[in-house]
Amino acid sequence: MSIFPDYPRYSKSIEYASLTLLLRDFRRQLEHESGGPINELNANAVEFISDLCRFLGLSDQNRRKVLGVNGARHADMIERLSIAATNRH
Repeated sequence: MSIFPDYPRYSKSIEYASLTLLLRDFRRQLEHESGGPINELNANAVEFISDLCRFLGLSDQNRRKVLGVNGARHADMIERLSIAATNRH
């Protein structure tokens, strides 16, 4: 699914260039961690957006605002499960 904003972008080209580089680096990190190209990545939208927020350096409070109440709750659950699985090994 592609998402296209229905409002105009009033950003300077330098901001676009910086955002482009950040998003490219994020894609590369996802590919590295998954061990495959982006088109083969099977990702949950909540996990993806949460990871993107962390990658961009958003505070936990702002990440939670982006995710919304249900998304933040789901991200917390996934994180707890991931930590529990890591601690078992």
